[in-house]
Amino acid sequence: GKVVATTTAPYFYSNCSAVACPANSAGTNVPTGCACNAGYSGMVVATPLTPFYFSNCSAVACPVNSGGSNVPAGCNCSAGFSGKVVAITTAPYFYSNCSSVACPANSNGLSVPQGCSCNAGYSGSVVSSTTPPYYVSTCAAVPCPVPASFGIDVPHGCTCDIGRNGTVTATTTPPYYVSTCLNVPCPINTTGVDLPSGCACKPGFSGSVYATIIAPYHNSTCTPVFCPANSYGASVPDSCACNPGYS
Repeated sequence: GKVVATTTAPYFYSNCSAVACPANSAGTNVPTGCACNAGYSGMVVATPLTPFYFSNCSAVACPVNSGGSNVPAGCNCSAGFSGKVVAITTAPYFYSNCSSVACPANSNGLSVPQGCSCNAGYSGSVVSSTTPPYYVSTCAAVPCPVPASFGIDVPHGCTCDIGRNGTVTATTTPPYYVSTCLNVPCPINTTGVDLPSGCACKPGFSGSVYATIIAPYHNSTCTPVFCPANSYGASVPDSCACNPGYS
């Protein structure tokens, strides 16, 4: 505007008008004061020259652990972080409570953003995301290896099957367990390859043999048969001979 002298009362002409607050600021007008909008840093100062103000209101960048164009345009917590970023009018011109999410069940690590690994005996992975619960976990319990063992699953514990000796130990690398379950050979006085495939008493022995899950991993009642009537000797396996007078 301007002020011009005149010859009639009030002896001047004035159209000086208050300048509106500029872009990215708020207030009644420049003379009464403008403040940068929420999420902007800087100031607005009145000047006597066009445009009659100085403004350096600048959008603040998204804070650490968040992403987006800038605070006024909107920031979201980074993958693996929960919380929010809100624009405010006081330094640092934002409020952020983006916090790293703890590693989920059946996994371990410092936090989701720093990396989580499935626990021993579990297969899968943990990947950070930007939507609740801020991770995707596929950690799943690995079944007990068969036919060598049985149980709920590897993390809960597996037992070597009947007739087998050893252990099943959970690990963090494929196949996520180490199994030492080995077939126990057929015991003394029996025939066969091993207990799981079946054993039988040797000729001249009576009884039976079957596999168990506790040492010695079998129960055998195979005992030597006594020499029959009209013969003599320690037992049938040790050899018997007909008594004198018997052919």
